[in-house]
Amino acid sequence: MKPELISQYRAALKMLESTIDKCPDHLWTDTSYESPYWQITYHSLHFTALYLSKNENAFIPWRDHRSGIHQLGKLSGTQPDTVDKSYSKPDLKEYIAGICMRLEYQIDEQSLTDPSGFDWLPINKFELHLYNLRHLQHHTGQLIERLHQNGIRGIDWVRTA
Repeated sequence: MKPELISQYRAALKMLESTIDKCPDHLWTDTSYESPYWQITYHSLHFTALYLSKNENAFIPWRDHRSGIHQLGKLSGTQPDTVDKSYSKPDLKEYIAGICMRLEYQIDEQSLTDPSGFDWLPINKFELHLYNLRHLQHHTGQLIERLHQNGIRGIDWVRTA
């Protein structure tokens, strides 16, 4: 089952990457939405990487991580103070490449029946992977819908990778 999980993560990440490629620069940083396009992309990658980790303590944030940017919308009435400085498309595509590079190792080293490793998710690792994939695809779908609202089509479904 691990090869299938790896394949589905790679396919989902390819779909997210294609939303980055299709996004015009003006939409990438458009702040008329509650969360800009780039921030939804980063949020998706941050949590994908987090939940691929053994647990919260083993998680190593991305080299360019800025505190609070991974959270969407307003939390407790505050916005991160650096949300106005966006990550670039090449930066986030590099983040995707890094996740893909570690993906096989991270899944292979886990027992799918072990606890998730995250106190707020009382599920096993297998269900955590399903949860993580659903989260990644949820936000990819959100970005695709934003592209569609702006007249941009052509995000292909990726079955396996």
